[in-house]
Amino acid sequence: MKLKIITFLAITTNAWAQIPEGLKIGGFLDTYYAYDFNSPQSHERSFTTQPVRHNEFNVNLAFLDVALKRERTRGRIALQYGNSVSKNYAGEPTQGTTSGPRDAQIFQEAFVGTKITDSTWIDMGIFLGNIGSESWISKDNMTYTRSLNLDYVPYYSSGLRLEHQLSNKEVIQIQLLNGWQNISENNQGKALGMQYKNALSPSTTFTYNNFLGDEEVTSPNPRFRVYHNFILNYQQSQAWQYIATIDFGHQSQRENNGVDSWYAFTMTARHVLDERDSITFRGEYYNDRHRANVDTNSVNGFQVIGTSVNFDRKLDQNVLCRMELRGFYSKDKIYPQSTSNLSRLNGFFVSSLAFWF
Repeated sequence: MKLKIITFLAITTNAWAQIPEGLKIGGFLDTYYAYDFNSPQSHERSFTTQPVRHNEFNVNLAFLDVALKRERTRGRIALQYGNSVSKNYAGEPTQGTTSGPRDAQIFQEAFVGTKITDSTWIDMGIFLGNIGSESWISKDNMTYTRSLNLDYVPYYSSGLRLEHQLSNKEVIQIQLLNGWQNISENNQGKALGMQYKNALSPSTTFTYNNFLGDEEVTSPNPRFRVYHNFILNYQQSQAWQYIATIDFGHQSQRENNGVDSWYAFTMTARHVLDERDSITFRGEYYNDRHRANVDTNSVNGFQVIGTSVNFDRKLDQNVLCRMELRGFYSKDKIYPQSTSNLSRLNGFFVSSLAFWF
């Protein structure tokens, strides 16, 4: 992995002075310190992917990318590293000698596309996940950490996607995928994904995402999964922005003919204080009592209420400092503590310093 990153750096540095038309070279570094009030013995936090480590300074995400955007061709390749990368690719299937998390986690995205009509693109490769209102890249989100409903949907996908501009306000995207957050296949089936986005007004955007496919998420056997994600983004003014999301999914049961269902909702409000500062509030609830999507090894599964407050300060044009205080309450005792016991409560503080170019 280190050799590949060094090679990539050498190539991009050499090409910097001779960048072809439509080609852009960029990068991002997100460093952080997090303190979990439960003080888990392993220093590993549970049930979120950002931040991962307790009471240590570390790198959440770092990547270098080359993006192409021309009239009829486009693409992006991004090499990455960080705690969130290791955490998110831990479940990548290992089938044969040419798959598994070690190879898969190198690429954040690696796709190429072409315009087949004036309104339609087709892309193939590895993409960032289409579900949810928040990106893997923390600077693009209202809060530093991702909502619970977005921590348990694909961060990345691999396959083929077709994107069509229905009108100047509407876009639809259809995806044929290997599966639910996996590059290597774990069964003989393929999955489908869809996104529909509508700019209802200059201040309001509605987005719908879905997923359908046979998956091995919390079971060694394929079980048909359906997932729906609804997003309403409302920009009330320059000072206030709101995002409301509702998710629900169901999956065929492990041993019976029925289905297990789960749902989640999140409300986020951001207030811009001035040109440099903003504050964001979030409330959320996740209910997966059947442990279909989040396995807790507890009687009532993953039933969690969460709240957070986030403060941002822009230190420079491309430098952002973020601080977030976040807490959870679970119906069952699922959160590790400094002792061997588990707790219903969990809270943490995280501070981040990031830059990009």
